[in-house]
Amino acid sequence: MQGAYRFGFETASGEDLCGVDEARWSLVGADPSLPLLSGQFPASDGASVPYRLWPARAPRALLLCLHGAFDFCGSFDEIGPELRRHGFAVLAIDQRGFGRTASRGRWSGKTRMTEDVVDAARFLRARYGHSVPLFVLGESMGAAVAVHAAARDPSFSGLVLVAPGAVTGGWQKLLGAYIMRAVNAILPDSAFTAERISAWEYTPGAGLRLMCDPLVLRRARPAMLLGLFRLAISAVDAARSVRVPALTLVGGRDDLLRLACIARLHAELAGPKQWRLFRFGPHLLLHWKHRERVLSRIVRWLDGQLASGCTSEFEHFSSQVPCSILPGRL
Repeated sequence: MQGAYRFGFETASGEDLCGVDEARWSLVGADPSLPLLSGQFPASDGASVPYRLWPARAPRALLLCLHGAFDFCGSFDEIGPELRRHGFAVLAIDQRGFGRTASRGRWSGKTRMTEDVVDAARFLRARYGHSVPLFVLGESMGAAVAVHAAARDPSFSGLVLVAPGAVTGGWQKLLGAYIMRAVNAILPDSAFTAERISAWEYTPGAGLRLMCDPLVLRRARPAMLLGLFRLAISAVDAARSVRVPALTLVGGRDDLLRLACIARLHAELAGPKQWRLFRFGPHLLLHWKHRERVLSRIVRWLDGQLASGCTSEFEHFSSQVPCSILPGRL
């Protein structure tokens, strides 16, 4: 991880604003020949939620996509069109505090982020109808939010969790929370910075976005890091209330999260579930240079869910986490 980033610390952080030019820059990589709708919809608290929609006529299913920490909806610019070609209408949103949201750079809390997912689902269903199955695909932080949303709203047809943010283990929780609280109390206006300097394991488009796109957040205040930490802890508990089918995908070379923590979250999921490990995959599997393997697995799972009628009758296809991933102490 250290070889891919240049880390820093600012004692007084400025606003990380984005304007029209930044928004335009983020759309440069989009294929102009493909249908793409970009706009905003009103959330239940009145705020505007930016989105990108790859529409499909008479879609087989709806797919709501949630990006990882510090990223934005443009992270799905490469896979959105591919999923659309498989018959899915794909909606990606900027989660609160990231992308072009008005609260950019500030942590809004898991409750508000979960509400935004429910609002986005309502927005999609208003466009395509309530009879079309709706799945949620989340990456890292987005996967943790997806778990919370599914625990709150059981109407989703299923979850695709890509390297879901998860923290387990007593000492990890205590130490991490203590450090974050201390920094937030002493230097609340400071910021940690992370500049990506290497992206060899990702596609060229993903690497360019991660290193250069102005909508990718590159500084985080202590309150945001503490919020992310708490989200990862609470997602494991929320998984116990998730009864919809779920597919968990992880990379064997994840340099950000412990596989044992992700495995514990997966084990807590109460519904039918499948686990897939990509031995040489990085943390951001959706942007991996071999992402076609990941997308193929996702599409096969979605096809299976749709063929089964998105009910628990598909449970006999579920697989448990290999025992070697789940040590006695996490």
